[in-house]
Amino acid sequence: MLGAGSWGTALAVLLAHKGLEVSLWARRAEIAEQLAQERENSLYLPGVSLPPSLVPTAHLEEALDGVQVILFVV
Repeated sequence: MLGAGSWGTALAVLLAHKGLEVSLWARRAEIAEQLAQERENSLYLPGVSLPPSLVPTAHLEEALDGVQVILFVV
């Protein structure tokens, strides 16, 4: 999932809850770090926990490594 705003985070959480491994790309490293540490997007989607199968990253190469589908949600 490219885009860690409210819509991108909501879709990533939904897909992760369905059993998929999901990379959630944030363009700013501090946002990706906050998502990884707090396991919540308190800025754009407060109160919703990020499942373990959802991996936040600020590295585009990491987000796209081995993926079959890319969703660009900005």
